Amino acid sequence: MNRLLIAILLISMGAIADDGAARIQQPARASIEENGGHNDWRTLDELWNETKAGADIKMALVNGTPSLEFLVGYEFADDDGNPADSAHALLTRTRLNYLTGRYEGFDAFVQAQYVGPIGDHYNHADGGDPDYDVINDPDDARFHQAYLAYTGYESVARIGAQEIILDNARFIGNVGWRFNAQSFNAASVANHSISNLTLYYAYINSINGIDGSINHDREYHVFNGEYELDDGLKLAGFAYLQRNDNTPLEEEIDTFGLRLWGQNDSFAHEAMVAFQRSAYYGYLKLNMKAADLNLGIGCEYISGGGTGIDDEKRFQTLNGTAHKFNGWADQFLGTGIGLPSGLVDVWAETTVQASEKVQIFGAYHFFNTAANTGAGSFSGIYGHELDLMAKYPVCKNFDAMLAMAYYLQGDDDATNFTDDKAVVWLRGTLRF
Repeated sequence: MNRLLIAILLISMGAIADDGAARIQQPARASIEENGGHNDWRTLDELWNETKAGADIKMALVNGTPSLEFLVGYEFADDDGNPADSAHALLTRTRLNYLTGRYEGFDAFVQAQYVGPIGDHYNHADGGDPDYDVINDPDDARFHQAYLAYTGYESVARIGAQEIILDNARFIGNVGWRFNAQSFNAASVANHSISNLTLYYAYINSINGIDGSINHDREYHVFNGEYELDDGLKLAGFAYLQRNDNTPLEEEIDTFGLRLWGQNDSFAHEAMVAFQRSAYYGYLKLNMKAADLNLGIGCEYISGGGTGIDDEKRFQTLNGTAHKFNGWADQFLGTGIGLPSGLVDVWAETTVQASEKVQIFGAYHFFNTAANTGAGSFSGIYGHELDLMAKYPVCKNFDAMLAMAYYLQGDDDATNFTDDKAVVWLRGTLRF
């Protein structure tokens, strides 16, 4: 009996071994194509295009607007207050821009920038040759702007590196004259919900400076409101709240002010007042246009204090476009942290359309100390300056510019920090 059972068991096992349906299944092996991809797996591009949203986003990214700007310039600087030789800088700046298409209100903008000196006969904050005078355009490559934007609900919001120009750029600007320029790492929003009113807010985390550095020590809460009172007449109120983490500028600098400006066919005017702690600022400019001639006069007052860099009477012009103000020789860039004796700048200017294409601009500045000069600081005439510029659009994509600035020191005093200085620029800009 036992032998019979064993025989039956052996026969059964053989049958099972011969039955393919009862065999142990091997794991299924994927069929691999020669290019290394799975022939049953959809590519990311296929998955992307299978949804309308994916296809639309891809279309927005691909069908954007590229542009290219190439700037080449020569700058000469001779500062009598510096024993170094005169500076000669031949510089180039290449900006490659890409603005994506818009999807559901979102788009993005990237501006890659490279500033490259062809010659090195000049000094700058990031090194350079100390045997020569200073020209603040170092060799540098960066994303000057790179932000994500949303447009909707009558608002425009941005987050990322971006240029911010508010008011007349005196307190918050892009320093567009320099090759590197200035941008802010920020989140911003502008709202137009109320008729004739634009409300703007930005939180600025850090600043991309003209010397190629990133300033993490300053941050801002920026509030600005602009209201159109009448045709050609606008009023703005602002609060720029600056925080400093770097000594000796560790104090909070809150700037509050108003700006009123307007223009018509023959007349333009602008007035601005601001205050910080016990410091004050005033600006007034009037322009009159007749035929091809524009004449203007203006005055700017910046209070000073002489007891230290953090003196509450020193008005600080923050991170504005300083080159636009107080002469192109840049003798008063110190207004960014305040001047001991303050500054009164009185000027006259003119713009002449010399021909169909040639435009000539000229300005004369007289610089004096402010009325509330601190004890022990310079008091008197800082100096005088003459600025000239000629612009010529060679063709649709290329324009040329020639400019010069000559500063002459006023009262010869050891505490007068200004010096005789001459600067010449020749630039050409090609855009596609």
